[in-house]
Amino acid sequence: MGAQFHKYVKSTLNLERLRDGNWNVLDGILQVEPWKAFNIWGGRMLTPSDRSNLDGPYFLSTYAFPMVAQYPGAWSGRDDGIAIWGKLAKDHFRYVTGIYRGHNWVQGGSNYGEHPLFAGRVEYNFLDPEPSPAYYTASTYYGKADILAIGLAGQYQADGVGSAEVKGTYKAWNVDGLFEKKIGKNAKYGVYTLEGAYYQYYTDGVKDIPAGYKQRTPSYGNVGGINAGTAFLASTAYLIPYKLGWGRVQPLVRYQEFRFKEGLYGPGHPKTTQFDAGANYVMDAHNLRFTFDYVRYKAASARAQGAFLLGMQFQY
Repeated sequence: MGAQFHKYVKSTLNLERLRDGNWNVLDGILQVEPWKAFNIWGGRMLTPSDRSNLDGPYFLSTYAFPMVAQYPGAWSGRDDGIAIWGKLAKDHFRYVTGIYRGHNWVQGGSNYGEHPLFAGRVEYNFLDPEPSPAYYTASTYYGKADILAIGLAGQYQADGVGSAEVKGTYKAWNVDGLFEKKIGKNAKYGVYTLEGAYYQYYTDGVKDIPAGYKQRTPSYGNVGGINAGTAFLASTAYLIPYKLGWGRVQPLVRYQEFRFKEGLYGPGHPKTTQFDAGANYVMDAHNLRFTFDYVRYKAASARAQGAFLLGMQFQY
């Protein structure tokens, strides 16, 4: 939902219904947008981070959110704060920077109301500008544009991890890239997509408190669960140009690996890996899409497990 109060002043409200029947605020933003190059947002919003997080839950290349994308957030990568963003160089260059409430803002946590989270991201598009609003992204545009984008993001928070007794400074950065190319005139031979990301997460040698510490669910409240380590993601997809029924098929393969910091979570470098192989059935881009996926997941110090995933995405 959106509203406009003045030529330069708008607002956005996005709600999400949870499995328990309750509602949660995804986005609640007051937007002051005087120029394309300089805008100010305040409220709950996506923090500057990697492409996967800025895709939000509905603009990824496949159904499941990548496990290597572990930037903290109050809900689905969001946090409460203020941000400045803009587009320059005919929309080829985008930037966003902000100050947010931050991680572990809970009694018994490392940061009970003391230090904010600082975050920033820059991105350059070498081919077409990305057809996405503000500083948001997508991991596929289904041939709407030819994309070659490189992004760099970082976050910092003093006392951002650990407990009230044992605190550590949280630092993280990543570089990510998206290449998407229409093959032939008007994508006559389909659309090829390649995505990759590399991450570094630092916790100052401190283990964080459990995810969701003193919260109603582990995913709520931007509390706990941050791990130190190195991670990467790579995925590739091909949108077949021919229709099958009401939509088109997009085969996709994705590999992820999170390698934990040596000596902090056990001997050596424990690692968690995940391999996905499947296809999307795309009827109306990100608005109506089905996903069938085989997932092979191996947690650190555990046996690999396989599962089939069938997902549907519908938004309007």
